[in-house]
Amino acid sequence: MTPSDHFSFRKTALATLVLSLGLTGCGGDSSSTPLKPVVTKDYGIVATAADDYTAGEVELISVKDSDMTASGGYFSGISDITVNGRGQHYYLIRKFNGDQVLKVDIENPAKEVWDASTLEAGDQGSANPYQIVFASDSKAYLLRYGKNEAWVVNPSATQAEDFFTGETLNLEAYMPEDSIGAVNMSSGVVVDGKLFVTLQRLDSNYSPSNQGYVAVFDTATDTEIETNANAADNLKGIPLKGTNPSGIQHVEGIGLVVTNVGAFSAPFDGTSLDIINPQSYQVSSMIADADIDTQINDAVIISNTQGYILNYSGWQSIALQSFDPSVGAASLTTINDLSGADLRDIELSPQGRLWLADASLANPGIHVIDISDNTEADFIETSLLPITISFGSVVSDR
Repeated sequence: MTPSDHFSFRKTALATLVLSLGLTGCGGDSSSTPLKPVVTKDYGIVATAADDYTAGEVELISVKDSDMTASGGYFSGISDITVNGRGQHYYLIRKFNGDQVLKVDIENPAKEVWDASTLEAGDQGSANPYQIVFASDSKAYLLRYGKNEAWVVNPSATQAEDFFTGETLNLEAYMPEDSIGAVNMSSGVVVDGKLFVTLQRLDSNYSPSNQGYVAVFDTATDTEIETNANAADNLKGIPLKGTNPSGIQHVEGIGLVVTNVGAFSAPFDGTSLDIINPQSYQVSSMIADADIDTQINDAVIISNTQGYILNYSGWQSIALQSFDPSVGAASLTTINDLSGADLRDIELSPQGRLWLADASLANPGIHVIDISDNTEADFIETSLLPITISFGSVVSDR
């Protein structure tokens, strides 16, 4: 999953009102022109792929209460892609052997603002960029799964050459003795001025036999923080209870929730939902590995008593399940018979509804779930298979 995204809003200018009052006081026209109302339109941004994985593209959805439709696709290219939205723009990331980030204005969806490489001069092999983690409108971090350095980037850049600032976060210390040549940074989130980055640390057989970690950086100085989470190791970060972390999110009242996929095949050893206290860095379990015999692919946690997971039991056999985080795995319940399907991603929309990417060949699209009663509020057909969901917003005075 892609951690929860942030949405930026512009404040309405008051110059028209001030000028109007000034003219009235000076004997001008006593009639005043009312301020135009600010309108915010939210958009779903969906990365999609062909069923044979020969192509991928982006489809956009104007968010409404019902009867939503997808438009596009845009930017046809490789199928190994993801999207990260922020405000009026989204960033299309072409991952393994794509090594590219495209910045796109939602209001001009067919033309990129710029496209930037995710490789430095002299880089060998793919950087395999995974996610842009935003600290602000002008500062973010590009996680590069195939390298040991995350990039410090400027997402507000107006040209490609200004995207990469030249600064990096070095994670090489987390390289295990048996590795695939990179620490496999897979997801991140910024909380209270700190960047938390999950590290899978796969072995040379691409198996999660090594301890998963979360590295922590001060976003003001970009220096790594010594968490002292484990006095017995020589690493500054936080060792996880599960292995193979794939996502991290911050939930008020709970802390950081890390989704650990664990082993890629049954018996799925190491799968779990771990909780990290973002101040003390202590780790506990929301769903422990011992409590579940299937695999947790993705999670959205709403509150202390409401959460959702994608529960994988076999190839293209995934269920959307709700649960009570205060109870754990014993409360898992399948929703709306959504099981035995190829479900790829779950995200919470700005309106507080759950969006589910259903990549089933017979009828691909997005299920929109009302979390108040778990009923399906809408289904949005997509042309290709939906694989990743993000959101953006356009604010205007028209």
